[in-house]
Amino acid sequence: MSQFGLRALPLWAALLPFITFNVCYLVAVSLEHVSACIPYLAGCTSISSTGRIAPESLIFKAGALPSAVIFVLFWFRCSTFLQLGGQAGSRAIALRVIAILVGLSLVLHAVTLGLSDEPYPALRRKAIDGFALSSLAAQVLFVIAYRPMRVDDTRRLFRWLVAFSVALPALGFAAEVAKWVGAPRHAANNIVAWNASAFMCAYYIVVGRVWQRHGFCSQFSITSGGRAASPSE
Repeated sequence: MSQFGLRALPLWAALLPFITFNVCYLVAVSLEHVSACIPYLAGCTSISSTGRIAPESLIFKAGALPSAVIFVLFWFRCSTFLQLGGQAGSRAIALRVIAILVGLSLVLHAVTLGLSDEPYPALRRKAIDGFALSSLAAQVLFVIAYRPMRVDDTRRLFRWLVAFSVALPALGFAAEVAKWVGAPRHAANNIVAWNASAFMCAYYIVVGRVWQRHGFCSQFSITSGGRAASPSE
């Protein structure tokens, strides 16, 4: 991948899935395959439901499968970023292992979407749970590892990373409370999923800004002052 492509990884990681899910929803609504609403607020349909029936299922897979590859590449680059910043190799290795789980989970979910015979629905549920948990684990691990690398130019960005990481479990907790007081179960779960996907996308963009502030790209190491250093790769 070119230097430009590596720099653009956070943008691809954010925009490709976000555009895919929302385009699939609009197509599904136009064909009356799902209910019309603002899913981020009403939760009338799940993200998966927007990709179960053709032609939107083709769009879903066309966006989800390359997104899985992009996520793996993104987290691998995050691992390299942490290593160049002096973080422990064990954290970098753990992040790469989690990255593979993120990619495999999304691939499994995408290829089994629309298949109703067992064991595919069960596999799909495990895949989406695995994707959500491994993505959150990657975000939290990056935040923990990056904390001692912060510079003055990235302290505000770091706070945003923390906020987006905390928002994901907070959404899940809020959904459980809502269901406990009588809110429809499926709607609450759907609202969480739609908003969590948006927060994840925002997280990737902030990471991209962090990379920029440190002068991180495919051909340069990073410095504690946030400037590009000598070639390292």
